[in-house]
Amino acid sequence: MKKFYKIPAAIFIAAVLFSCNQKKIEVTFIGEIRARRTFANIQFIKDEKAQDKYIAEQERSKPQVYDFSPKDSVLIKQFQKLGLIENEEYQEKNFKPLTEKDVNFGDSANRIYPIKFYDDMVTGTTHFKIFFFKDSIDFDTEASPLQDLNYAFLDVIPGGNKELVFLDDYYIMNGYNFDFKVYAIKSN
Repeated sequence: MKKFYKIPAAIFIAAVLFSCNQKKIEVTFIGEIRARRTFANIQFIKDEKAQDKYIAEQERSKPQVYDFSPKDSVLIKQFQKLGLIENEEYQEKNFKPLTEKDVNFGDSANRIYPIKFYDDMVTGTTHFKIFFFKDSIDFDTEASPLQDLNYAFLDVIPGGNKELVFLDDYYIMNGYNFDFKVYAIKSN
């Protein structure tokens, strides 16, 4: 009878140890940088030609970085080093986004992570799902699915691993908004 209990106990212990050794994936939201190109002052311009001139000037202007915390100042410095921010202005021409819904991301240890971007009908936002071995993680970007899919893998946090930089760009209340959301992807 004792032998009967030893086999299930051994199987249970092996299962627990095996599950502890499974590689897991972790996605961490690092921070966000926001920039905006505003057209708000048009409400104070009465002349139609002056309004047209103002709109043309604003379309050529660079979005201004705003609303960042001291925690995000590290991200600002890294974005400056990458040429994405200069003098508190977002340099649109320097951001070379990817737009595919399915992509493979490789980290510095040559691990490959298939990533799928999709619009979630329940939340009404854009999500991405990362697959790694038997593990997967779903992450809500809180971005409107109406926006274009724009992202890049950039070494924002020093250390050799690239981070996912997701750009949520949208128009609201007299201005274009550019919200960069930075995610670190790691496995154990």
